[in-house]
Amino acid sequence: MNLAARALARGPLVWEWRQPWVSSQISLQMLGIMLLLLAVLSSALSVIYVKSLQRMLCSELHIKEQERNDLVTQWSQLLLEKNTWAAPERIQTLAQQALGMQIPHAKDVILLTQPV
Repeated sequence: MNLAARALARGPLVWEWRQPWVSSQISLQMLGIMLLLLAVLSSALSVIYVKSLQRMLCSELHIKEQERNDLVTQWSQLLLEKNTWAAPERIQTLAQQALGMQIPHAKDVILLTQPV
């Protein structure tokens, strides 16, 4: 027989406190049960805490994803606005109206070449 079976065959072991104000006895089996109960309760509380933390982080993730989507939309709108402001037709119109610039005629164009 192994050691555990022999210990169970002898009967319950008792742990006695020798203080005068404590007169109760606790068996080692009862102490083991209390320790297991404490372990189960602490495990349950940790599961509750982790699940709550996971829900909080998940909702925070959804908020951050929504912010990212809003920023991507805003960035796309800004790129579209930039391209609109930088359109060659708009720049040519502004140059003609505000600065009085004109496209030169072909006879006014001088082509410079470099001697080889």
